[in-house]
Amino acid sequence: MTPVCLVSGSAGKLGSALCRSLTSTHQVAAVYRNKIPPFPSQLLSPIEFDDSGQGRQSVRVPFCIQGDLTHKDDVRRIVEVVLARFGQIDVLINSAADTHYYGKLLELSFDTKTVEDQLVTNCIAPSQLASAVFQELWKDDRAANLKFNRCVVNVSSISGLYVYPSLGQAFYSASKAALNFLTRHLASELADYCVRANAICPARFPDSVPTDKVVSRIRDVIESQVTGQVVEVTGNLE
Repeated sequence: MTPVCLVSGSAGKLGSALCRSLTSTHQVAAVYRNKIPPFPSQLLSPIEFDDSGQGRQSVRVPFCIQGDLTHKDDVRRIVEVVLARFGQIDVLINSAADTHYYGKLLELSFDTKTVEDQLVTNCIAPSQLASAVFQELWKDDRAANLKFNRCVVNVSSISGLYVYPSLGQAFYSASKAALNFLTRHLASELADYCVRANAICPARFPDSVPTDKVVSRIRDVIESQVTGQVVEVTGNLE
């Protein structure tokens, strides 16, 4: 049985690259908020019909699902659609993120709404999606969790590990640092259910680190047995 991977942020540079790569080994459910992802999918590729009138794709392509992960109803609907389409979810990759830099901490008194929304997008939404998958599928299926090596991969950032002065990225960095610790706690909570959780912290891509390298490291983590790790990915030789 082909494993199923749910990828959020599929219209972004990394999300799109992940969906393209993972179709070689997984059925891919690709979540996007506004912009339709640029890769072939049921939205961009014609569906062929067999003699019975049943639709089918001639090659395996990602199945795209529109939704806003900051809305709880959308989170639940996305999981339900994936299960209706594929019957299982084996890998969850939280790639969706608000990557904007919102300025200095000393200017917080002027506006808090944008940074509150960023925290929801970068920390709370990934946790809610993982929780929804767990409650609908993984909670009572330890044997299948172990068999399919099920896992969560949260895409964080090197900015969640280090301070880069004068960039105005304090809020973004804090959201990614929080995601790193939430990942470690998630790994601890999921351990009893034979599900793993890890975070990937890439440098800025593709200018500091090739996007393909980030995809490769994520695939390595998916195929491994590690859990509770925060993996730094830079352009340096490793």
